[in-house]
Amino acid sequence: MVSSAWLLVLLNSLDGIATYVGISLMIITEANPLLAELDPFTILIIKLYLSTFLSVFILQHPMQLFGRGFKNLLGFANMCYLLVFSSHVFWIGLSLAY
Repeated sequence: MVSSAWLLVLLNSLDGIATYVGISLMIITEANPLLAELDPFTILIIKLYLSTFLSVFILQHPMQLFGRGFKNLLGFANMCYLLVFSSHVFWIGLSLAY
């Protein structure tokens, strides 16, 4: 379960970087209505802050204390972030190829 939590930290950070690059190059737009009005750098800082917060949480709390529901939630979040990050990479790569 700890590796799933660290994967979420990594995917959230990569998503923030890909979002920053994509929005800065005007290739993608932010789909999250809570973040859509913010500039790309602010979105990046928020994503990196959340990753840092999650990292501190992982280091301070033994993951064994959390039940199966938490493990399932981590897996679902990882799948979502992997799909979003893959989409960002695809769109950015496609745009840069032309």
